[in-house]
Amino acid sequence: PEAPLPAPGPAPRGAAPEERWERIVASLRRGRIEEALRGALRWRAAEPGDTLAVVALGAALEARGQPELAARAYGSLIDLYPSRADLRRFAGARLEAVGAAGLALAADTYSVALEQRPDHLTGHRLLAFALVRQGKLERAFAALERGLRQPVPPGRFQGAWRVLREDLALVGAAWRQREPNRAAEIANRLRAASATAAAGPSLRFVLSWETDTNDVDLHVYDGEGGHAAYNARRLPTGGELYEDVTTGYGPECFAIAGKARAYPYRLKVHYYSRGPMGYGMGKVQILSHDGQGGLAIEDRPFVIVRERAEVELGEVR
Repeated sequence: PEAPLPAPGPAPRGAAPEERWERIVASLRRGRIEEALRGALRWRAAEPGDTLAVVALGAALEARGQPELAARAYGSLIDLYPSRADLRRFAGARLEAVGAAGLALAADTYSVALEQRPDHLTGHRLLAFALVRQGKLERAFAALERGLRQPVPPGRFQGAWRVLREDLALVGAAWRQREPNRAAEIANRLRAASATAAAGPSLRFVLSWETDTNDVDLHVYDGEGGHAAYNARRLPTGGELYEDVTTGYGPECFAIAGKARAYPYRLKVHYYSRGPMGYGMGKVQILSHDGQGGLAIEDRPFVIVRERAEVELGEVR
């Protein structure tokens, strides 16, 4: 049976949302899970419509080993903001990270968000890889095809077409492995999108976030002391950052073609320019392809509450 939730205690007074968030994150990093949970429960009770309060509660429940309750917390963001495509996608990112308890709801909310804002190209790939996780490869492929056909305003989503085209190549390889009798059809559809099925191993880190007109940066460090970011996009050991997206949402992609050979890689995100839209909330998706259609997917969601702040997202081994 799940452990009962602790009594939250009196509601906090005076602290700004950023301070409350940082206090709870600090408690979680120190392993003080019950302390973090009590703080999140107090905050949620005092400010039931505060996005950070909801996410803090979900994070504390995840740390406590209660994924179903965490998924309910993250899912409540959808109930609070059903017409906000950005918050639907952010809720989906947190739900996917919970695992099986949140995957179906994540795919559903990505789908609704895409209908609301088809011009947000990150939404197409978020839905596609949630569908890949569910084993729905044909639908995932179609979601990316739609993204590649989607018109967007000039100057937006720099490099996104390359990212989506490579996503399509990966999903095409996985689909072909699953249904080899449809290889000719898959090849024709890839060709129509100016792509071919991925034929070799690769490792990709793809950053997306849910605020407009701002700049979140991806930093990648390798096991030999190399560092790639917007101002030095290549690692000597292999791999490059495609674009430095400064106008919101992403995606920013760092890709290693061929077998990665400088493990462990360390990931960090930096809130370079907050702009008028508030917190930086999103995820880095780790995509590993074995070269034969086998895909491994891992998501690392994040929240950055202050301009110029950084969040470490751990190692990839």
